[in-house]
Amino acid sequence: MTEKISIIIPCKKIDSQTKKCILECLKLDYSNFEIIVLPDNSDKVKYPKIVKIISTGLVKPSIKRNIAMDKSNSEFFAFIDSDAYPKKDWLKNAIKYFKNDKIGIVGGPNLTPSEGNFWEKISGYTLSNFFVSGKASIRYKISNNQFVTELPSCNYITRNKAAEKYDSNFLTAEDTKFCFSARKKGYKILYANDVIVFHHRRDSLKKHLKQMFVYGRDNLWLLKKEFSINKLHFLITLIGIIGFLLGIIFSFFNPVIRIIFPILITISLFMILFTSIHKSIKITFFVFITSVLTLFAHGLGSLYGLISK
Repeated sequence: MTEKISIIIPCKKIDSQTKKCILECLKLDYSNFEIIVLPDNSDKVKYPKIVKIISTGLVKPSIKRNIAMDKSNSEFFAFIDSDAYPKKDWLKNAIKYFKNDKIGIVGGPNLTPSEGNFWEKISGYTLSNFFVSGKASIRYKISNNQFVTELPSCNYITRNKAAEKYDSNFLTAEDTKFCFSARKKGYKILYANDVIVFHHRRDSLKKHLKQMFVYGRDNLWLLKKEFSINKLHFLITLIGIIGFLLGIIFSFFNPVIRIIFPILITISLFMILFTSIHKSIKITFFVFITSVLTLFAHGLGSLYGLISK
């Protein structure tokens, strides 16, 4: 018998992107699933019986996901964002990995859709750069299958038994905490390169940088709330931004630092530029600029998360 899967889609409203997500989910090559959509307010559009619309009021996505899990008796939950949509074999490919009882969560790449605008594609190129996102860069491109410490909730499927309630104190890091909770239960998290969704990015540079700031802030809040060694990578951009600020200050007082600091900055910028190269000079330029600004935005968000509640 095919295991039942509940696809959970939190959203503010059922807009054109959410409708696209629902439509593509209905086309999935899998025989036993339901779709739970959680807008703030009800929608009058009629959908097939396997689509359940649950009005939640104005609450965070974490609370919406918790409501859906409470309403479901499925063996598996599949989480996807309302501005994303799955490849047809999304569930079929994911479920095969659960033959390994030690695997609790399976996710894969969330790729920038071809219909995305210019800034969405720049954002996708930027986030897939290892020198910007580190190990998390595999989330934005197709890489080798591997066990990871965490995955984003825009694309993962989890066993019911591995699932914890999402922490409603967080706006973005709730999925990170969710993954760490599953690992505490003894489950492994698998990045599988054939478990694919297409995920729209922020459609402007301003929105992208705001998102990166929030990511940095929430990761530091999570580190402060539940400190562990395997979360120390959350500090990388924070260390970078503090080092940059101190480098500027001490350059005025120390001649050695005045020489070394610009060299280190030049090397760092060259590495980012080299990994930003694309066929188009225009794309290369904007990916490079966005990459640098992304690191600053994430670092400043981390600094804010460190000093704020």
